[in-house]
Amino acid sequence: MSLDYRSLNLYPIVKVFTAIQTATEIEVPQTSLVVTIGCEQHDIYWATVGTDGQILGQDKVFMHGGSYMQIKLGRGKNRTTKIYIMTKSASSADVTLIFEE
Repeated sequence: MSLDYRSLNLYPIVKVFTAIQTATEIEVPQTSLVVTIGCEQHDIYWATVGTDGQILGQDKVFMHGGSYMQIKLGRGKNRTTKIYIMTKSASSADVTLIFEE
């Protein structure tokens, strides 16, 4: 299920959603330059390429449960507008996203 946060613009923005074993597409706020991704209990994957509802391909990043990772989204033509997140083995997991300018 795709999540559309493009219109949000009061920073910092904190969103928590339930990830599953297939990718959730997240459309990032249009003015956000940085996103921090984390999951307290379960291992997850994230990527900048993928398809909502599908398993991510080989171009993904592994994150251990209990860790957070900050990602710069870029600017202009180099800006990432979507990220994809899925769990590694848990059927579901609460994932925290923190968007910043």
